[in-house]
Amino acid sequence: MNKLAIASAVAVALSSIAAAPAVAQDTVAVPYGDLDLTTTAGAQALGERLEAGVKAVCDRPDIRDLKSMAAWEQCKDTAMTAANEQLARQGARIAAN
Repeated sequence: MNKLAIASAVAVALSSIAAAPAVAQDTVAVPYGDLDLTTTAGAQALGERLEAGVKAVCDRPDIRDLKSMAAWEQCKDTAMTAANEQLARQGARIAAN
């Protein structure tokens, strides 16, 4: 079964911010072996799973805490980039939308 591990690699970004971290946990597995990524429906389902994985890894802070909100955005971007890099390394062929 194919899985991705979405990792939150924002420790460096958060180290300079005194606000509470925007990280819930380090990694979450996102299975995709049951999807046909060459179809639009499969690619869309993977995208939804990745978004859910990112939400599980990166906790959304209070919107009034601007520094934590910036760290949260960084967390989401980093996690999604890491997931896409893992897909590329595994040679996944994904349909263009």
